[in-house]
Amino acid sequence: MTEHQTKDGRTFFIRRPDENDAEKIIQYSKVLFTSTDQVLTTIDEYGITIEEEKTWINNSLQNPSAITLVAEMNKEIVGLLFFGPLGKKKNCHTGEFGVNVHPDYQARGIGRALIKTLLNWAKENGRIEKVFLNVFATNTNAIELYKNLGFVEEGKHVKAIKQISGEYVDIIQMYVETR
Repeated sequence: MTEHQTKDGRTFFIRRPDENDAEKIIQYSKVLFTSTDQVLTTIDEYGITIEEEKTWINNSLQNPSAITLVAEMNKEIVGLLFFGPLGKKKNCHTGEFGVNVHPDYQARGIGRALIKTLLNWAKENGRIEKVFLNVFATNTNAIELYKNLGFVEEGKHVKAIKQISGEYVDIIQMYVETR
């Protein structure tokens, strides 16, 4: 567990979750999925049980090339990051992550701290050489953060997302090398 400060001076912690966090992660995810259209999952698609969440947490903990992180403030989850490697011998040196921050805590440095923690872990891990992500082209704040952390655009999936409104959104793939 590492201690961090938000831009407004509040303390939060970043740590790996355990089974006891399953219900909190589910509740956090429900808030996130109902608050934004900048994530792939919609609330009506999200039906994870506590047992399934525990399995997901444990699988991440047991995989030396994967990591899940939670940001916690006042015993409440305020951010979540998951990184998983690609599964074949020829591409297991790479992996994809997703990160999100509770809508009430965005733009305070929590996402940045989660990503920096991931990148430090990847450098120390020794297996991971390239970290990448997919981001909605409309999520300009996130794109700016990723660029600020050294990520570069490597591709675009045109009309990859069709919002509930019918609007199409491109997906931008970005990466950073960790070696």
